[in-house]
Amino acid sequence: MVKVKVELIDVYCADTEDVTGADDFYLVGSLVGGGVTKSILTHPIKINDKQRKSFRPEDALLFEGEIQSGQSIKGGLQAYDEDAAKDWNNGYADTVNSITNTVSAALAATGPQGATAATILKVATKGIGILASLDKDDLLGSTELEISATGPANETREWKMSKKDSFMGWSTWDYTVRYQISRS
Repeated sequence: MVKVKVELIDVYCADTEDVTGADDFYLVGSLVGGGVTKSILTHPIKINDKQRKSFRPEDALLFEGEIQSGQSIKGGLQAYDEDAAKDWNNGYADTVNSITNTVSAALAATGPQGATAATILKVATKGIGILASLDKDDLLGSTELEISATGPANETREWKMSKKDSFMGWSTWDYTVRYQISRS
C-alpha cells in the first residue's frame, strides 16, 4: 500500500475573466481511490491580474488515502469565477455531502475500477446542485486527474487554463493552479 496525499498549493492569475476587477475563483470536483471518495469545493478566492494566492488551509487537501501499488486515484476538478455572491456559510456542508453522495452512487453502479476520471468529474459537478443553480458562474477550466500510486515521493504539478480569443478581449482569462502529490 502507498499513502498518497494531494494538496493544493496556490493559484496564479495572469488575467482575470472579469474586465472590471478581481475574479472570485473556486474549484469543484472529486477524487476517488483506495475506497476513499473526497469531494472538493473550495471557498472563493478574490484574485486579480498578476496575483498569486494560497488556498485556505481547510480547502487545500484534495485527497489523502492508501492506494494499492499499481492503482490510481481518479477524478477531476473544474474551476469557476463566481459571478453573484452566494451564502457560502449556509449550504456549504450540504453541497459537499451532495457531491459525495452523487459520486458514491455512480461508483456503486460501475465499481471503483470501472469509473473513469471523466465520469467521476461529471457526476461530481452534478452534485453541486443548488449552488450551481443559483446563477451561472463562469467555467474557467476543467481537468481530469489520474494520479498513480507509483511515482516520486514528492511531485508538484501545474494545471493551466486560459481563454485568449474573444471579441475585443472581453471574457478572457489565464490561470495556473499548482498542487503537490506526496507518496510514502
